[in-house]
Amino acid sequence: MPIFAKDLGECRDYLERGWILAYPTETTYGLGVNPFNKDAVDYLDKIKHRSAHKNYLMLVKSIDMLSVYAEVTDEVKSFLSLTSPDAFSVILKAKKKLAEWLIDKNGNAGFRIARGEFVKKLFEYYDRPLISTSANPEGYPIAQDAEEVCAYFQSHERIAVAQDIYQDVKGVIPSTVIDFTQNPPVVVRKGNFNVVF
Repeated sequence: MPIFAKDLGECRDYLERGWILAYPTETTYGLGVNPFNKDAVDYLDKIKHRSAHKNYLMLVKSIDMLSVYAEVTDEVKSFLSLTSPDAFSVILKAKKKLAEWLIDKNGNAGFRIARGEFVKKLFEYYDRPLISTSANPEGYPIAQDAEEVCAYFQSHERIAVAQDIYQDVKGVIPSTVIDFTQNPPVVVRKGNFNVVF
């Protein structure tokens, strides 16, 4: 059964121990793990009933952190600096610092710069990317609050739940996903914002 994390330091500790963290994002509740812990990623696949062949998006705290793990061109930097970065996720060529299970067959990975207050505060304690996926088993509606997360995953262990103390969850459409490895870039998923290249 999921347990509630008391504070941000405890959230970090659970992530370091390989637990799943259910946390508020700018859109809905998300599930996150330390992406460099393969057992944690596999456990996330299991509780979501998700194919291991589908890659996860990762939240990063800044363009600087993004640049450590992906090839960030001037075009990408310009795009992210001129838009609301949390509204867009980007697919980029991955660098070798990323573990192989985070990279697709084309050598790419997906990222989003986090802007929700909870995740920004969490990054003050936790200084690496964080897997971000919707808090629901595949095929079910996405959890909008901590109680729905607990209901979905009540039979599972090693899940910590963070309360939406900053009222981040707005219940809006997920981010628009843009593949910047293509020329011109391609919108892979339309979200709340549309963009044309």
